[in-house]
Amino acid sequence: MFMRGKTFEAWAAAALDEECFTQEVENGCHIEVRAREREDADIEVLVCVYTATGQCVVERTRQLPGAQWSVHDALKRGIDQAERIAGGESGRLPCADAHLHDDD
Repeated sequence: MFMRGKTFEAWAAAALDEECFTQEVENGCHIEVRAREREDADIEVLVCVYTATGQCVVERTRQLPGAQWSVHDALKRGIDQAERIAGGESGRLPCADAHLHDDD
């Protein structure tokens, strides 16, 4: 059982159709990502990461412009972010630190 926070509760309060992805990753963390189209046609994404014991690591939402994002693409973006968080990464793309690498 996950220990849900206020961010998840606020998400659940708005009953809209959504796409959902859940997975237990190698280290035992659980990720849950949800994406939906808001009434104003923007896309909203919920990214959740929980420890193996159900403690909340991250619950956050992000609003993306519906003119540029589909629900499916926003879900994929959220999954990538959740996997990075669960894996302990900062969430930045490797190319952001290109000055720290030789020619990888």
